[in-house]
Formats: sequence, structure tokens, C-alpha cells
Amino acid sequence: MRRILTLALTVLTCGLAAAQSARSVLEQAQKTMGNPKTIQYTGSGATFTLGQNPSPDKPWPRVELRSLTRVFDYQTQSSRTEATGPAGPLATQFLSGDKAWGQTPAGAVNPAPPVAVADRQMQLWLSPHGFLQGALAASVKAKSRKVGDRKVTEISFTQGKNRLVGTISADGTVEKVETWVDNAVLGDMHVEAGYSSYRDFGGVKHPNRIVLSQGGFPTVELNITAVQAGVAAGITVPDAVRNAAPPAATVNVTSEKLGNGVWLVGGGTHHSIAVEFKDHAAVIEGPQNDARSAAVIAEVKKLIPNKPIRLLVSTHHHFDHSGGVRAYIAEGATVAAHPVNVEFYKRIAKAPHNMNPDRLAREKKRAKVTAVSAKHVLTDGTRMVELHHIQGSPHHDGILMAYFPAEKILAEVDVYTPAAANATLPPPSPAALNLNDNIERLKLAVDRIVPLHGRIVTLAEFKKAIGK
Repeated sequence: MRRILTLALTVLTCGLAAAQSARSVLEQAQKTMGNPKTIQYTGSGATFTLGQNPSPDKPWPRVELRSLTRVFDYQTQSSRTEATGPAGPLATQFLSGDKAWGQTPAGAVNPAPPVAVADRQMQLWLSPHGFLQGALAASVKAKSRKVGDRKVTEISFTQGKNRLVGTISADGTVEKVETWVDNAVLGDMHVEAGYSSYRDFGGVKHPNRIVLSQGGFPTVELNITAVQAGVAAGITVPDAVRNAAPPAATVNVTSEKLGNGVWLVGGGTHHSIAVEFKDHAAVIEGPQNDARSAAVIAEVKKLIPNKPIRLLVSTHHHFDHSGGVRAYIAEGATVAAHPVNVEFYKRIAKAPHNMNPDRLAREKKRAKVTAVSAKHVLTDGTRMVELHHIQGSPHHDGILMAYFPAEKILAEVDVYTPAAANATLPPPSPAALNLNDNIERLKLAVDRIVPLHGRIVTLAEFKKAIGK
């Protein structure tokens, strides 16, 4: 009994010592860096569009930032981000507690979706001073390790559903903060904020260089030129945001018959196409997320009863178009994709989804992925669908379109999205001009174009839109 008591006391003492050691490291870092209640920094650099790279192995597309000014208010859990891009001012992004919104340069206010609220809340804790404040208010764990020949301390704690891990250097500055967030495609996606080249700005130490990475590639790169502590954030939640209706709990799905055994499955911003074959059904495009795909799958089963969904054609890997692919893998469907995307789909099928388990995480089906190169024909002897690579597309290196010879329908996404009816036509995009080149190269007899964003148009309307 005495031995058990001694062991228990030893464990308790070690635990207290570790907690005290972690706290002393955090307090020393806060003493070194300062403890601002609000902080504002200004700089320039670039932002990168997550999930929109031209192929899965390339970095996210870069957008230059001529300037960026961000205010963090740690007391009220608020932030404001103002930025100017190559074409001028961008929408200002706000956070106040559990509310987030954007305001356009013209003054229009747009409530942000829940995922944006969570992201902006996380940005507070990822910031170097925010991490220290969050860690000091939480139950933390600490461990020492070496980075090359340098000794650093790793501090970790949990904020809501997220685990944060900060690396603090021997000189008492926060070098890096990591976390993991839920992503429909990548699952438990790694997020890392790197901080370097600290300088003293009026008694507060702040990094001159900030690099935020998500999913293995940078999403923000900033060179900081000015920092000021104690700046009043002055953020008030607009009535349009405070009184905004909560997001719909259900996914809206509609269907429209395009021909015998072919339906456009819409009802949102991203569409799919259902195709009936003799002994199975196929779906073209599994966009957005698991919930969208579950609703589309249910609709397809109503339209094509008693036939399993054996095939999903995924046009390209961009996250808004591949977020529902895992649901079709769980359904037992084979994924057809351009070779550029094949390994990506195999990889995301294995990605851990512990933070927000989807159907595939629960059912643990093995992925079946097949490559579709320049041309591939789906047929049961009666119905025929041609899958073509849109060669040379500036939008994506491996994007597919689907052609229905009997119906003279061409289904595509992202390379051409029609303007609203009777709207002033914008200049044709390079991707739309490239689509026309591919239609002519392949000598496709097209009557209608069915974009998987937007409305159906005739070939003549498409030609007029691109000045042909």
C-alpha cells in the first residue's frame, strides 16, 4: 500500500513539474514577445487558393497581395482583415465571436458560412500571441526536442475540437503553430503557421515573415512591415449578419430530364448528371461534400430504381468538385478520372476522417479508380456516353467532359459558365475558347451545352458568348 501511494505521489509530482515547466516556458515567451490584448499588422505578399491547383501535385494557385492589414482582438475574439489584390481592394473579412461576414468595397455585407467562421476563429489561436494566451488558459502538455542542433519546446493544448501544437524556440519566440481541421476532401487536414525574423515593434516582438500552409502547400505568405499593439478593433456585427437565417439543415436536390435515361441533378450551385444503363446507373460529378453526394445518390436511386450506381465520373480534382467522391466509393462505385487525378483519388480514399467521420470512414470500403485518357466510351450496347479530355485547358491539366451522341449534349464544368439570360456578356475566358477548340477538334455535333454550374444553353448561345 505504501509503495502504491509512493508511486502515485511520484506520478503526481512529475505531472505537476511538467505543467509548471510548460507554464514557465509560456510565461517566458510572453515576457519576451509581449502580451497585447489587440494587435494589428500590415504587410504584403500572396494568398493561394486552397484546392484549386491545376493538378494534384502542384501548389495552390497564387494571387498577389499588394497590401494586407489584419487586426486581432483577443479579448473579444474578433478580427478584421483588409487586403488589396492586383485588381484593387478585396472584400474585408470580419469575425466577432461566433459571427463572420464579408463586406465588399461597395459596402454589401455577406454573412459567412460556418466553415469560414471556424477558420477565422482558428486564425486567432494560430497567431503567435494568440497561441500563448490560449495555451496559458488551457491544460497543456510540453516536451523538449531538437531541431538540428537547436533545442525547442513543444506545447500542445486543445481548443474546442482542435488540437494545437506550438514550437517555442530557446529565445522565447513562437516559431510554428500546427493544428488539424476537417476538410471534405483531405479529411483531418494539417495546418501550419510558420513565424520567422522576429523584430521589436514598440515593445512587442512580432515575426517579419509569416507562412501559412494547408494540405501541404502554402496558402498565405506575408512580409510584415508594421505592427502596432493596442489598436481598437472597432468591430460591430451588422444587423444583416445578426439576423441572418441559419444554414439550411437539408440539401436541396432537383432533377430535370435531358433525354431518355439522362437527368440533370441540380438544386444547388453544383450539379451532377445521372445516366441509366441496362443493369446499372452512372453519375457524372460528385461535388462539394458527403451530404451533397448522399442527397444526389438518393435522388438517382429514385430516378433509376433497382440498379446499383457502379460508376462515378469525376471531371477533375478541384475540391468543390471532388468533395463528394468518397461517398460514391462507399456506395461501391468505381471512380473514373483522368490519369493526372488517379493517385490523388486513391490517396484521399485512405485519408483519416477522425474529426468528422463521413460514410467512407464508417464503412471502410476499398477505392476502385480507373483512368480515362484522351477518350473513353461508356456503353451497354444501346446507350453511349463519350468521355473526352479537354486538352490544353488552362483550368486544369486533367479535366474531362462528357458527350452524349444520341442527345447531342455536351456536359462540362468550370471551363464555361453561362452568364445570366439577357446579361451583358463578359469577355470570353481562355478556358471557354479552349473548350470551343476541343469541340471543333473532336468534331462533336452539339446542340446543347449542359454546364454543371449554371443554366443549359444552346451551342449557338455558347458561340455568341465567346465571339464565334
